[in-house]
Amino acid sequence: MKHQLFDCLLFFACTLLYVAPLSVIGQPDGQIKPKIMVIPKIKEGESLKSVYDSNTNVRMALAKINEAFLKKGANLISFDAKLKEAKQNTMIGKSSGNQSDYKSTVLQMSGSDIYVEADINVVKHGQTSASSVSVILEAYQTGTSNFLGVKEGRSRITRTDDIGFLTAQAMDSITDGFLNLMQLKFDDINKNGQSVYVQFSLSDNSRYTFDTEVGKPATMLSELIEEWFRKNALHGVYNNQGVTEKVMIISDVRIPLKNPANPQSNYTGQQLFSDIYKYFKSQGLQIKRDIGTNNKMLITIL
Repeated sequence: MKHQLFDCLLFFACTLLYVAPLSVIGQPDGQIKPKIMVIPKIKEGESLKSVYDSNTNVRMALAKINEAFLKKGANLISFDAKLKEAKQNTMIGKSSGNQSDYKSTVLQMSGSDIYVEADINVVKHGQTSASSVSVILEAYQTGTSNFLGVKEGRSRITRTDDIGFLTAQAMDSITDGFLNLMQLKFDDINKNGQSVYVQFSLSDNSRYTFDTEVGKPATMLSELIEEWFRKNALHGVYNNQGVTEKVMIISDVRIPLKNPANPQSNYTGQQLFSDIYKYFKSQGLQIKRDIGTNNKMLITIL
């Protein structure tokens, strides 16, 4: 009977350990936590800095979101600290007129692996003099801006104006699930790379076609491009969607998470273009970037 009771207790304890979330039982050996920065979600035309500086509710809610993440052992980067650093950064100052550039520059200088846009919605329930808060967390990979996942949490309707208290309630139901999802996504990126779409087009007055032999030794332009991706894509993983008379599409090329030349910094889509540009130049070819977001490159061969 004693042995049966011991076996039952052991089975129950193992079951509890098995169902516990990763953020509770700790990181597996050798697993790297992503560096996460939480920023306020802004509407088109709004200033990231102005929204944060002028809205007490936003600052309080972000503080509670960070607090919830820290309690679960997340590796956080402070958005508030990065904004303060930005004030002393002349490059940020020069781009402050363009809100999209301002945001991307802050993210790049943050050193984060993942950034989380927090949409905080405060609802006043007039008839009961109560309030509630909903929090929507949208996560993106900093190097490419690829979407990683979304979670929504809601507080109870409570007779209080304490937005921090209500935000903490809203986070209670989603913190574990969100951080575990981010860890899974980050592990996949770390292992299999970041995904970038690259499209090559020929300018209207280009003297080349994708069948033209170029470079040293002379190789068809399409093969020259494919050879570069074959050698430089992470683990050689890329997808040549096809070549038409004027367009060649690499619909998914995997690039490393970290910069091979500087493992302390991330490798971004912008750095991918820089490497492609240097290669084309070495082959006597000129290119220009028509669209260059971190996860989408439209390149014209002149």
